[in-house]
Amino acid sequence: MRKVLIVIFVVSCCNLIMCSGENKISNFNKMFVFGSFFASSSVVVTPETGTVIQAPTMSLTIPLGALDEETVITYSETDLPPATDSIVPLQVAYKFGPENLQFNKPAQMKICYDGRPEFLQGKSEKTLQIQHYDPATKRYISYGGDVDLVNHCVTTSIYHFSNYILTAQNLVLTNNPPTIGGATFFPGRLIEGLPAVVRTSILDWDASAIVTARFYYRTQGSGSIFKSIVMLPDENDGTGQFYQAKIPASDIFAAGLEYYIEVYDSLNARVTRPTTAPTSFDTINGDIRDSVTPIRFQNTITRMTAGFSRDLTVQVKGNSSATYYPVPADTMTFAGGKGVTSRPNWLSARYTAQVIGGSYIQASFGNLNLSMPINVYPGVMVRMIVLYNSAELPNPFQVNAGTTTALDAAGYDAFNNFIFVHPTFSSEPIIGGFGDPFSEFGKFNASYHPTDKTGTISVSLGGFTSTYNILVKGFGILCQYDVGTFDSTCIFN
Repeated sequence: MRKVLIVIFVVSCCNLIMCSGENKISNFNKMFVFGSFFASSSVVVTPETGTVIQAPTMSLTIPLGALDEETVITYSETDLPPATDSIVPLQVAYKFGPENLQFNKPAQMKICYDGRPEFLQGKSEKTLQIQHYDPATKRYISYGGDVDLVNHCVTTSIYHFSNYILTAQNLVLTNNPPTIGGATFFPGRLIEGLPAVVRTSILDWDASAIVTARFYYRTQGSGSIFKSIVMLPDENDGTGQFYQAKIPASDIFAAGLEYYIEVYDSLNARVTRPTTAPTSFDTINGDIRDSVTPIRFQNTITRMTAGFSRDLTVQVKGNSSATYYPVPADTMTFAGGKGVTSRPNWLSARYTAQVIGGSYIQASFGNLNLSMPINVYPGVMVRMIVLYNSAELPNPFQVNAGTTTALDAAGYDAFNNFIFVHPTFSSEPIIGGFGDPFSEFGKFNASYHPTDKTGTISVSLGGFTSTYNILVKGFGILCQYDVGTFDSTCIFN
């Protein structure tokens, strides 16, 4: 069983919280050390179970199957990048490493914030997004965000490690043209003769609607006329913010692409990214395919128990880099009628074994085909875990007083394949309780206390029991970034 070592670094900057020397000392034993001090902790997690990283104003859920090898992951808070004419960064930047680490399925990031108008600097709360800042180009790339106006949190999916910032948008009183978040490619480096999926966030801030979105491209350095393809809404995206298109394999060469994106709204406002396109344009480099192993699944498995599943993502590799990039499979098959396939998300595939015997799990991307022999056995569950957003709970798992958190459970066979199960959830009354086991299965309702409470929750099924520590953060006081003290009992709500 492969394991992932995650090292979490937390750096707090006095230019974000106006802390005096006295406050540094008083807060030393609470949660953070301000100024030049550097605090760190670590946790070991297997790729099969994922993890949840929790910080006072940020959480990152790396789901099971998102990583494929032992990795040291770093996290730190850093200074904010500069604002632009339209984008205003807020609060703090979060930097993760290894830089450009690729996820085989989307990870979920949530950033919470102080909802007071003075913190938002007069900007509309509905315009909050999570963005990546590229210091080389000095430009932001938006990952969108589902804004929770009640709890003051923004949630989105990310696909690789970089720096991420909470931002607000400058709006005008007249019609605001749509904003284009910037392109993300799968694979992350184009490979000659293979198709590529391009995704971007497109947001319209007014009552107008997006009429058309097009992706324009040509071979880098060719000087030829730009071709274009329509970008359509991603039906798997619950926020309705993302559009994508598939670039044909015949148009991708080792030189890479020059490209821009054009959007019109229903009031005939036109916007491009870059803003002066096609005079200016963005680029993405290309490669030739690897001559030995140009395509693979992120894991090699040989055995599955009937009834259990495994999430697998197809990866492709170029010749000039050791990096395998995840791509959405064009086809996926559990051959011989021994199982079925589905898509838990747009990027990965779920293979579920059904019939005992020998078979193959297969996939394709472009003109590359992939096949892996698999044997399906009778078997039983050997362990069970509690899940939050498809990742095992950390120890302890933190929730805010008075909130409801949806939990799930998964059982594993002897080969680390999983099956979702329906156990009995229970908790110590002091920290909260669970709703109806059928209509509100797995919903934990944290008790409402002014101070922190600790306890456990447990799941039981067929003689298996798993127990987790829970920390319910008291409602205390609101976190504030613009005062001279920072109390570790505060919460963001």
